[in-house]
Amino acid sequence: MKEIILSVGIDIGTATTQLIFSKITVCNTAGAFSIPNIKITDKKIIYKSKIYFTPLVSDEKIDFIKIKKIISAEYKNALIEKKDIRTGAIIITGETARKENAEEVLAALSEFAGDFVVETAGADLEAILAGFGAGASEVSKKTREKVVNFDIGGGTTNSVAFKDGEVIDAFALNIGGRLIRFNEDFSISYISKKILPILKSLNLHFAIESIPDFNELVRVTNFLASTLLKIVKNEELDEAGSKLFIEHNNKVLTAEKVMFSGGVSEFVYSYNDVNEISELMEYGDIGPLLGWSIRNIFQEHSLKIIEPKEKIRATVIGAGSHSMAISGSTIVFDDEILPIKNVPIVKLSEGSKGIIINNIINKTKLYENSNIALAFKGEKSPSYEEVKAIASTIVEALKHRSDPIIVIVENDFAKALGQTIKNIVNASKKVICIDGIKVENGDYVDIGKSISSVVPVVIKTLIFNL
Repeated sequence: MKEIILSVGIDIGTATTQLIFSKITVCNTAGAFSIPNIKITDKKIIYKSKIYFTPLVSDEKIDFIKIKKIISAEYKNALIEKKDIRTGAIIITGETARKENAEEVLAALSEFAGDFVVETAGADLEAILAGFGAGASEVSKKTREKVVNFDIGGGTTNSVAFKDGEVIDAFALNIGGRLIRFNEDFSISYISKKILPILKSLNLHFAIESIPDFNELVRVTNFLASTLLKIVKNEELDEAGSKLFIEHNNKVLTAEKVMFSGGVSEFVYSYNDVNEISELMEYGDIGPLLGWSIRNIFQEHSLKIIEPKEKIRATVIGAGSHSMAISGSTIVFDDEILPIKNVPIVKLSEGSKGIIINNIINKTKLYENSNIALAFKGEKSPSYEEVKAIASTIVEALKHRSDPIIVIVENDFAKALGQTIKNIVNASKKVICIDGIKVENGDYVDIGKSISSVVPVVIKTLIFNL
């Protein structure tokens, strides 16, 4: 069995907007008389759009009409229709995710998405997608070393660490090329409030419509570059550096190899010097200077910098080719209620039946008006009695809810559990029970229509206006 599905990746970033189309091949890799083992076996990019400057109505609003025209035109150029898209991601990244109308723009763009495309704004998922798109996962798998990818855009740096091809950390910082922007006469047109603590700590007094001293700009970009270096070397950050984190800090780790992607990475690997403010005017921001600072500071400390497979396109390629996972093959689902989107995860802890029921009831109160998905690891090979006990606990805890029962098990017994739940509810509720997927509290999940005997799954975060 082989099936080819069409995927879209759309990235609306602080500085640029772009999209790609990919073909993803899904195959049954098991033998004729074995349980099906459905896997993604190939990913091929078939179209890359032009890279556009992200259109804004103001510093606080995205120009939705122009964004829509850009995407519509690129669909026509690629000779692809919306109805043909099966999976992928539309993501709003960096400072664009903080714009007043970011959530409305994302929801409205779903018309370009087909039945099952993630719409998301959340730094961790974006960091992971960019890391895959840049090739950091592949490098870590081949070398068996820790590899950190910093995807540096206009407003944020989305960062991910891989070991043996697996994600071990993801985090983001307010570091980007458009945090300070310029008018044509070299005066400052914009200063992001996110870097005001840095300016204060460096005793710098930049002002809108004033022309900054070039060496003072270098002090700012050197500070930002040094913050990334300290993270890689596991050195303590000062107060201003610590305030750059978005949502949460990084885990304690030391990386053997470092990779840079995103728009600013073009200047990290260009090896051109930046000596005066006029050299920043092509882009009208500190992006080229930030790339120059990163290159110099990392080289001074003899850190191994690897050139990525993709630079400015890393996030959009990750969105179009790496956002989807495949569930296990032995699962239970009512296909008529799929696809479902933006389902919050309720992660269950271990405990007695009474404790688990109370845990479910208390946690699901937060989501009385939406579907929820219960998630837990489970035993590797539970007995039939254990499966029955889990099923009855779940059904009892959710008896006050009328929405479908959605269960995500990390280990491989979703079919047995799902069938047992269906027997208990006796067609009074729809049931989806999938395995082979790891999730955490705070995650959201999208589950698509079935492909053969499996379903496509995307785990994500939905965060605006941080």
